Amino acid sequence: MHSDVIEQRMNEAHDDFAARGQAVADVLNAEDIQGGGWTVTAGVNLYGSFTLHHPAGFAVHVARLTPNLAGAAGRRLTVDGHYPREFYGDRAPTIGVGLDQPATWLARRIVTRFLPAYLNVWPTAMLHKRVEERQTAARTRLNARLERALPTLGPGAVGGGPDRLQSYASVNHQVEGERTMCRVKARLNHPGTVVDLQLDWVPADLAVRILKVLNPAPALEGRIMPGPRALDAAPEALATPRVLVGEVVRGARTQRVRPQLSSGRRSGEQPLYEAWFAPSRRRRPLQMPREAAMPAER
Repeated sequence: MHSDVIEQRMNEAHDDFAARGQAVADVLNAEDIQGGGWTVTAGVNLYGSFTLHHPAGFAVHVARLTPNLAGAAGRRLTVDGHYPREFYGDRAPTIGVGLDQPATWLARRIVTRFLPAYLNVWPTAMLHKRVEERQTAARTRLNARLERALPTLGPGAVGGGPDRLQSYASVNHQVEGERTMCRVKARLNHPGTVVDLQLDWVPADLAVRILKVLNPAPALEGRIMPGPRALDAAPEALATPRVLVGEVVRGARTQRVRPQLSSGRRSGEQPLYEAWFAPSRRRRPLQMPREAAMPAER
């Protein structure tokens, strides 16, 4: 088909569906459907389409999608809804309307058969859009922080904008006068809260330094002195501090260190009494009386 013929048919379809869409919009506004304010834009394509826009943001798309079919199926319009590109949930089912029906009939079918299900899905679609916008902004801020920490970190060959999910970098590291190359790959999760870091060919000393930063329980060295409650401790226990080398254990219950007395018991420690119901080696267990042996019958 010659390009001039295609352009002529597209213009004819555009003018035809612009008039059809305006007639449907006039009916919706006259009936004050959803408060009125409907406008129409006609599509530029070979078979014709138009979109009804509402001031609240939702829109209804009407198009001829099956012109190659014979009979009434080829002269049928498909009514579908407009959704944000961030929405991937279940959508309202489409409906079909005859191409030769008047604008009043088409408007009535849209209002009674399509709009109830579409307006039920629309709030969920807008919620997904707002969540996606927040997550996009969070990824953009996180990528900016990563680039400030490592200026060579960028989209690489994959490409991507400020809210990209993956970034790459090659870093020259100086080790004992020699320059070595290590590669960095940063992959963000969709909400922009977690980064998956992949480091390749990292020099040994740099790898050790990175692991020290990631260590959640660094070694702790300090002095432990008896508290003011240990007044009955030996003088040398009060005067001589002990050096403790250990680690910080998070979530563990801290215990007060008490000096040991000459009796073997620590200061402030209560004597332990055995409960009456506790088993004891000194107490013989209770025994049931044995039954008298009965002579066997002959």
